[in-house]
Amino acid sequence: MEIRRLKEHDALAFIFPIWWWHLPAMLKGYIDRVWNNGFAYGSNKLHHQHVLWMGLAGVSKEQMSKRNYDEKITHLLNVGIADYCGISNSKVEFLYETLDSDSKHYEMLLDQAHLLGLIYAKEQQP
Repeated sequence: MEIRRLKEHDALAFIFPIWWWHLPAMLKGYIDRVWNNGFAYGSNKLHHQHVLWMGLAGVSKEQMSKRNYDEKITHLLNVGIADYCGISNSKVEFLYETLDSDSKHYEMLLDQAHLLGLIYAKEQQP
């Protein structure tokens, strides 16, 4: 089913929490099991032209960039996964301070996520 669903769409979007400066196990496991050799890389590549990765970070932007975690995660997703699977237009966005914030901050995060989704959808139109 997952492979059929992947084949039905031209673009992908993933929204996920950052866990220990990496993908959560469930998303990593999905990529490991579904994006496999012969389907997503190797003799065949994914046909998708775009992928948006939206990481939900419990920390601030400053904390994320302190040890270049933002750059490392971005490189992993854009180069190590997307480009390796043939998707050249890969974009990583982070939403910061997603834990223990006030309601106004959560409203701002939802607005930001909505705007990112609108921009991404517009980029997909011919």
